[in-house]
Amino acid sequence: MSHETVGSLLAVIANSLNDALRIMMFADKRAWGSDEFEQLRLLEETLDEAKKDFQELPALVNGRFYYENDRINESLEDLRILCTRFELHAQTFKDWVRSGGALDPSWARDSVVLRRDLHRAQCRAARRIHAAQQVETAAAGTLRCLGALQVARVQQKKNVRVEEERLACAQTGRFERLGEHDVAFVCDFCDGFLVWKDLRAVPTMRVQQPAHADDEPASAMSTTPAMAQESGSNGTANDNAGTPASANWQARGVSMTSGEPKTIVFAPVAVANHLPPDLGEWQSRIVCPLCDEYYYEEQGEDDMERVKYAQDDRGFDSIAAFQEHLEWSHTSMVPAASNCGVM
Repeated sequence: MSHETVGSLLAVIANSLNDALRIMMFADKRAWGSDEFEQLRLLEETLDEAKKDFQELPALVNGRFYYENDRINESLEDLRILCTRFELHAQTFKDWVRSGGALDPSWARDSVVLRRDLHRAQCRAARRIHAAQQVETAAAGTLRCLGALQVARVQQKKNVRVEEERLACAQTGRFERLGEHDVAFVCDFCDGFLVWKDLRAVPTMRVQQPAHADDEPASAMSTTPAMAQESGSNGTANDNAGTPASANWQARGVSMTSGEPKTIVFAPVAVANHLPPDLGEWQSRIVCPLCDEYYYEEQGEDDMERVKYAQDDRGFDSIAAFQEHLEWSHTSMVPAASNCGVM
């Protein structure tokens, strides 16, 4: 219907959740067991997360006005389906109160699935608004996924901690096993997959973690000393080329097939630089954050001119291709192997 917006459909979903919560909260709890209390907790957490997303996501797309009044067809269709599912879920509890008896434990699983799907629907709606705004403003350059930009902003902070990077990734998507040997990150904003081949588990630390001001003296804080000295006949790095978080990209994982240690791209570095999948594709491509900030010098009319390097806007088609590029093109930014600590 023409009057429907993202905001109005989210309000319908919120009403269904509130109906289910009221039924559970005012029900006779004298005969309740663990299943009933767990169901109440899940409904409360689903509503709290939905409210949190509704408050935080509009800030990513220039304000609540754009978010609440959005009418992009794909977002409305996602939310219409969720409206029906939440209404049916609330009706389940109304029928349960009328008929009495024990609560079905499978309803808790339904609540978990609905909570996850609602979070992803809100993220996707924000991503579509962001993409439309970039097109309207004719923004130049590579259009990273909105979820990637959130992780990248965290990495750009001074003395960012790895825990902050991991939290940003958790708020952007989830890791899951893909097949028997691979691990994938699935973005909630663009539904793109980033796949690490032949990996037992995702490492939670880099090979060499940066020091912080409250842990080490200032002289020991540099993670990649080569960055400050990098120069050559073919080009020079920008003073802010990459960030310590993006330049320090190595992590140590374990092969699923052989059990041997292997070097991989640290997950937050890949997540922070992924693009939405191309139409009809499921894997996200990745752009290099170090090439983004790389400059070279060429002869101008009078003096040498500093020119920004233009990388392929389409990026790399896999984590393996991205890692190969980092190893061959940015080796001077990699900490010496002899100084690396193995997790």
